[in-house]
Amino acid sequence: MLAAAYRRNGPPVETIELVEVEPGKPGAGEALVAVEAAPVHIADLLYIEGRLELAPPPPAIAGIEGVGRVVATGPGVTGLESGQRVLLPRRCGTFTQQLRLDADRLVPVADHGDPVQLSLVPINVATSYLLLTGVVHLEPGEWFIQNAANSSCGRFNIQIAKRLGLHSVNVVRRESLIDELEEAGGDVVLLDGEDLADRVRAATDGAAIRYAIDAVAGAAVTRLAHCLATGGVIANYGLLSGEPCTIPAELLFINNLRLQGFLTPHYETHLSPAESTAMLQRLAGWVADGELHAKIAATYPLRDIREALAHEMLTGAARDGKVIVLPNG
Repeated sequence: MLAAAYRRNGPPVETIELVEVEPGKPGAGEALVAVEAAPVHIADLLYIEGRLELAPPPPAIAGIEGVGRVVATGPGVTGLESGQRVLLPRRCGTFTQQLRLDADRLVPVADHGDPVQLSLVPINVATSYLLLTGVVHLEPGEWFIQNAANSSCGRFNIQIAKRLGLHSVNVVRRESLIDELEEAGGDVVLLDGEDLADRVRAATDGAAIRYAIDAVAGAAVTRLAHCLATGGVIANYGLLSGEPCTIPAELLFINNLRLQGFLTPHYETHLSPAESTAMLQRLAGWVADGELHAKIAATYPLRDIREALAHEMLTGAARDGKVIVLPNG
């Protein structure tokens, strides 16, 4: 079987290589899974570069989420059968054709649906759901504001918000995205800029917005902060600008604002394994039924992993959606 591995940390396209692996037959409590689809994330690039502590140290197989089908099970495994579709555990090395894993780490999901879309459930979809339900308790009818609204998480935020009865203000950096995100369900879509707060108040009839979601960092955090009501919360989950989060101290304390980081695993600690499985299965059901979907930029066979990583390194309109690897495609 082929896998995309890195033996050292470094530039992703230069460092990644295709290697032969032998997953072996599943032992007691294990399952062998053929990977159907695995997204390429910015985090994958950072892992290969060695810039995130969560990354498995080299040598390691790359790929941090995906979906597959059970090929075989070992002794003592119940509840799984050959051909069953499952979500793969995070950071298990999904850029490979087959994986041998502990069966209790797999999440069975519906057999129908597009595997390309389902591959985004463990991280992207779960992140969006927890961003909207785990940080600030928002009542139906309330507004939230987010930047990087055209990202995959941003688009999932729009779609999940509709299911939860929430209204979204969506901030983008390209005018060409406005009509597209309005058609996708965004209640308000605005270009980022220094007068953002004034335009947000006008577009929402002065709604008291208590929650902002930031994926950009840098000065974008200040612009979101100006849009919030007293006591508002900003959750940062990305660093697209590559800069530290900045917000004037007087704005922070006079308006009693809170800036906090968001990493999905921290917001799952209160969930039991059964609750986590139920959440992922519910989200996978929405995706399988077409109620949640990401914009897909391109799919690549595993042999073209360098091209896939290079595509993910592009930004804005040059990438224009999620990059997906099809290891057995």
